Amino acid sequence: MNKETRRKLDLLILLTKKEITLKTYIVSMTETLRTVGMITVLLAGSFMLGRFLSAANIPAHVSEWLVGLPINRYLIMILILLFYQIGGSFIDDIAFMILATPVLFPAVVKLGFDPIWFGIMVGVQLVIGSVIPPVAINVFITKNITKVPINVIYRGVYPFLIAFVVVAALILLFPQLVLWLPSLFFD
Repeated sequence: MNKETRRKLDLLILLTKKEITLKTYIVSMTETLRTVGMITVLLAGSFMLGRFLSAANIPAHVSEWLVGLPINRYLIMILILLFYQIGGSFIDDIAFMILATPVLFPAVVKLGFDPIWFGIMVGVQLVIGSVIPPVAINVFITKNITKVPINVIYRGVYPFLIAFVVVAALILLFPQLVLWLPSLFFD
């Protein structure tokens, strides 16, 4: 059975079981299209901004400025990672990563950090950013779907948030925790 036939069969089963009505199906599809549209606009805007930044040579200028700062490279990296956390709090994770990484990646490489390590750190920082205030996009999505108060959601989120902060600190202090396995494949 191909995928299209399977999807039609799944929809038919849902409609016959009365778990979903035509009205709830239409509402679900409308919300899905709205979300996909929003993400598409964000990605298109990020792509256009990335093209502009590249044409204006902004990543190179930012890279030179960051590398030229008279502070320890680890402090610069901590500032970059905090920037990802804050940005991940205000904007969708993927959209912010598409916006910020082309600008900051050259500086990270010039500072002597491993690109694989940086990619993992960016992912961890964006996860942390998606649940910390002021915006905490994932918390608000969960609240809207479940109708559970934010304080209850945060009681469930805090243990994971603390765990992610500890993981980020461990990866920052001991990069080989995440570089050991890739090094087996690339050496």
